[in-house]
Amino acid sequence: MNLTLMGCLAALLAGTLIPMSWAALISAVFLSCVFVLALANAPDVGHLRHYIRFSLPAASIALCLMWSSAFTGAQLDHRLSPLLHGQDVALKGCVVGDVDRQTYSSLRSRARFKLVLDPNALSKKGLRNVRVSWFNAPDWLSPGVCLTGVARLKPPRSYANGLSYDYVASMLFQKIDATGYLTEGAQVTPPEHGFLRADALANQVKQAALTGLSKEAIPWVKGLVFGDKTAFDSAQWRLVRDTGTLHLLVVSGLHVSMIGAMGLLAGAIVARLLMLLATALPWATFAAGVRVVQVLPVISALAITAAYVALAGSGISLIRAWFMFAAALAIWKLPKRIRRLPLLLLAALAIMVMNPLSWTQAGFWYSFWAVAALVFFFAGRRTSRVSVLLAPQLLILFAMLPVMFYFGQAVTPVHLIANFFAIPLVTLVILPLALLSAVSPLEWVDSVLSFFNGLFWSLLEGLPELPKVDLFDSSALVLLAASIAVWIWAGRSWALPGSFTAIYLSISFLPGISPTQTPGLWVIDSGQGQAVLISDGKASALIDTGPAFSDSFSVASAAILPVMRQKGIHHLDLLVISHSDNDHSGGTSDILKSVTVDRLYVGQPLKLNSRKEQLSCHPWIGSRPQGSKAGSKADSGASVVVGSDLEIDFIRVSDDVMVNDNNQSCVVRVRWAGYSILIPGDADAKVERALIASGTDQLKSDVLVAGHHGSNSSTSSMWLKAVAPQVVVFSAGYRNRFNHPHPDVINRVEREGIPYANTATSGLIEISPDGEVTLMRARWMPHWHAKPDAERDFSLHGHVLE
Repeated sequence: MNLTLMGCLAALLAGTLIPMSWAALISAVFLSCVFVLALANAPDVGHLRHYIRFSLPAASIALCLMWSSAFTGAQLDHRLSPLLHGQDVALKGCVVGDVDRQTYSSLRSRARFKLVLDPNALSKKGLRNVRVSWFNAPDWLSPGVCLTGVARLKPPRSYANGLSYDYVASMLFQKIDATGYLTEGAQVTPPEHGFLRADALANQVKQAALTGLSKEAIPWVKGLVFGDKTAFDSAQWRLVRDTGTLHLLVVSGLHVSMIGAMGLLAGAIVARLLMLLATALPWATFAAGVRVVQVLPVISALAITAAYVALAGSGISLIRAWFMFAAALAIWKLPKRIRRLPLLLLAALAIMVMNPLSWTQAGFWYSFWAVAALVFFFAGRRTSRVSVLLAPQLLILFAMLPVMFYFGQAVTPVHLIANFFAIPLVTLVILPLALLSAVSPLEWVDSVLSFFNGLFWSLLEGLPELPKVDLFDSSALVLLAASIAVWIWAGRSWALPGSFTAIYLSISFLPGISPTQTPGLWVIDSGQGQAVLISDGKASALIDTGPAFSDSFSVASAAILPVMRQKGIHHLDLLVISHSDNDHSGGTSDILKSVTVDRLYVGQPLKLNSRKEQLSCHPWIGSRPQGSKAGSKADSGASVVVGSDLEIDFIRVSDDVMVNDNNQSCVVRVRWAGYSILIPGDADAKVERALIASGTDQLKSDVLVAGHHGSNSSTSSMWLKAVAPQVVVFSAGYRNRFNHPHPDVINRVEREGIPYANTATSGLIEISPDGEVTLMRARWMPHWHAKPDAERDFSLHGHVLE
């Protein structure tokens, strides 16, 4: 049975990766082979059980493969047609879920929400759901409201940096067929749909529950009880992200399990009372009643958690968490003859059948591994009271490390300390108080919740300043594993604080044995921005950090830091920010908060929430960044030695051409692995002419990152001749509003006979130490990343620098 279940799960996963025609062919070949095998093993034609023994599991696996492929294909048929990308289209639909409103000033605000659309012809099978923004949206916009309007939409598309998190798959999983923004809209009478009435009713219940609560209590009730992801402000989201406690503010399996524990306790109390009352009944009636009462805690837990899931929005992730909780509860409470592994596999199978794309979501793996770790570890094990409360937290954290590593999430001592205090505080104190506040107007409940709200944020605020060391360094992993093992197997409560003290002191202050960095140069797909990462295997540098889109989201957090972790880079020897424009400097704060940086060079002073010293890459300008130092070799425009095979040259530019922000960009020449790479930032043709006049020897480079993302104001023919690159790279956003790279620039590059690539269509561009160029989108990718023929120019893929 286990093999059949595993085969079905594997088929459901594989089916999402292949089109239906391939799934049908593979299923036919597979079933034919199984039939021949069954026929060969049957004693005679009359023994049907041999056919059944082989055929039923095989048919189940083939059915799973075809269902998964058909499901994924159906989602793609609903996706917005690429022909309508950026076009104004008429929409009619209704708001479902929470409306996230952000106010930027008294004159400008933005609302983000999900629209469920009426039948339409905007894709092969019509758009179902779109996620849109509306600037300066009217006050009447709320859950359950219907509207008609004009929107500018685009199909979901993600950065292509070879990372595990797949934004496009996430949109398919959520059945979001397009994203964009409304340009105009008007309210209309809603149709009689049950889901709209339910959504409007849920909003009314939420508003009623929030009435009279203090401003400190409202976010917890909105977030933890009603699953409102807009409950906390951007500063709070940033803090929990920096401390690794974001999962506590988003309703998940942890919260469902805690509510389930409350349900078990309530059911057990009621069962005990019923048992006392039943003693007065006749024996036969009493015996029958006992059997019913014994399952009352389980029924109570399942019912209460189901109600909680419905109250919190009934999202797919919450339904998944409920299934995994039900499986764990069944393993714990059902007779001991029930085997654990098949039940866990059945729960996972149920989740995958409902939505085969579940495997692309980190939450699926977190839920499965967490439940599996708890079930298999605690089965038949006697634990102390301290262990019952604290062992699950450590066990789950340790079990999650492989999943966190796969999805590129950082784990630091800060995260360990924060979760050690925050998990019990939120699950054992704040969550029950939030539930009480939602159903009870008692003033003392609100006051207690407000107190613990202050305590929670106070505990977190000082933690981000602690040493930033990634636990994926091998020495840190060994220490963590050893400490948890000592505590759990010692079975002594005194070992717990000792373990955490040892982890923190060892990781923070002793030299770690870091994994070897992957040497290479990577032009990261950062949209309409720029970020170039270089490593010689021991030392590393980052040139620019891409844009930031809000206080809680930047290219640095979404792409640059995960790429760094993937390449084993947990420390930067040098960070260069060419100039202050957001598309080059937006992620600087996130980088400085997440990794240690030895030296920071800037083209213009940056406004940072950091005391990091800013050194100027061209101090001959009249103004100098606050705290920068003059007189060093780098400060005079010479080279900075970063590593044994990595040096950075800051090329001096004449003062008279540095008249605007773009022309104050650091002009950087990287010398690495025997190659040279020129990165001029956003400098225009005036700077190019001035540098050519100063002499071309300092400009000759093997790779040129085109200035200003390929703007027509840069990368002149004279510049291309002076630099004489073997390869030109454009770092630009897909279908960006600036039309970068400009067609005239492309023509100039082609006239010089220079091969080129654009991150917008090629994704991350990697150059290995032996000079081989790799384009991320030229590699195999799931078919939901299918590229139009016009974007299939991957001629630079496999090119080798001389």
